[in-house]
Amino acid sequence: MANVKVSKEIGAPVDVVFQRFTDIQRGPEHVSNIKNVQVLTPGPFGLHTRWRESREVIGRLDDAEMEVTSFEKNRHYTITHQKAGVKIDTVFTFEPIPTGTRVSVEFALRNEGLPPGLLAPVEWAIAGKVRDVLSNDLADLKSSVERLAAAS
Repeated sequence: MANVKVSKEIGAPVDVVFQRFTDIQRGPEHVSNIKNVQVLTPGPFGLHTRWRESREVIGRLDDAEMEVTSFEKNRHYTITHQKAGVKIDTVFTFEPIPTGTRVSVEFALRNEGLPPGLLAPVEWAIAGKVRDVLSNDLADLKSSVERLAAAS
């Protein structure tokens, strides 16, 4: 099914970037399309952290329950959720570079319950929209992290 990968260089150290990306309670402050976050599990962000997120997608609000399904601090994490017979994994990877951090986000959409081939005719459109959403989210987070780093 649809796979999309986007990357962006951020002018801050990995630990600062990772902390901002995993501060899900404040997601609406850092990502313009995230409208609300309700954390469902206690404790710090890590493996099995769950939350409900409302975001604007194609001009309408969409709710999803997310879960962290893999986690290695300052290196990577995976967020998984299911929607209408489709499983979505989004992998965030953090790599130190001389100018700060390269963040890569890889989105994979897999059919888990829909008839085979049902999404094939619109897969290119889904991939294009996902690429736009991920690129916008990364740009918002880059601005947020770099403002934080400049203020420090």
